[in-house]
Amino acid sequence: MKYLLFAIILTGLMPQLVPQSLAAESASVKAEAQKYHDCIKLVQSNPGKAIKYANNWIYSGSGRVPAGHCKALGLLTLGKAKDAAILLEKLVDDMIIKGNTDPYQAQKDARLRIQLYIQTALAWEQADDLDKAYIAYSAALSGLDQQHITTKNRLFIHQLYLARGTLQILRGEYQAAIGDFTVAIAKEPKQFDGFLQRAKAYRKQHNYPGARLDLRVAQKLAPNEKDILLESGILYRETGDKAQAREQWQKIITLYPKSEFAKLARTNIDLLKPQL
Repeated sequence: MKYLLFAIILTGLMPQLVPQSLAAESASVKAEAQKYHDCIKLVQSNPGKAIKYANNWIYSGSGRVPAGHCKALGLLTLGKAKDAAILLEKLVDDMIIKGNTDPYQAQKDARLRIQLYIQTALAWEQADDLDKAYIAYSAALSGLDQQHITTKNRLFIHQLYLARGTLQILRGEYQAAIGDFTVAIAKEPKQFDGFLQRAKAYRKQHNYPGARLDLRVAQKLAPNEKDILLESGILYRETGDKAQAREQWQKIITLYPKSEFAKLARTNIDLLKPQL
């Protein structure tokens, strides 16, 4: 799941998750790191137990951020996305209020907040609160700007704009989505997904020529990619070329016969039959 992928990122940032008061005590830092590692393992095997572990850790008076983060992941795993999102928001707010006078640690905290904002957005998405998810993604992107992270981690920035753009499509904000996808493309022009997603947004606006142009670029970058073929078929169907639509979807069935995309392709082809 997406939130566990981000947990892997945060595990690599364990020194940022440890309270500053422990930074000078290597033994304490190691102990907190081990607690976080153990808690994350429990999230995957027994999320209820992970939440109890995190609560006990919090009540002990240490590990506020790493314990809270682990608890949030446990809540997500149990399907309590709203509770997880609220907790993640509180962790970020507490970090902002507390602040840090050490410039080096303040910069690390700012980068950690970006990660937490992203997880907050994912949690709100899972809770079907798209507006709050948008706010969280925007906060993460604002944090990137403030940290002047413009030349490094271009793929990460590309993915973050893709995530917000995809969310904008779900919110019906197609022009805003196009803007996000355009930035994503500028960051990583050799990645097909920016062109694919922008094509979807153009199609939603009934800008079929713009959608077809983006799909052609996407297909050049990733020939026979199944999600490109699926979208290409949808676009052909909407523009009245049902034979071409069928051809695109048949390619998916031929190349990826056991995939979920093949099931979608078969369904779409079946819907065409009465009209052929």
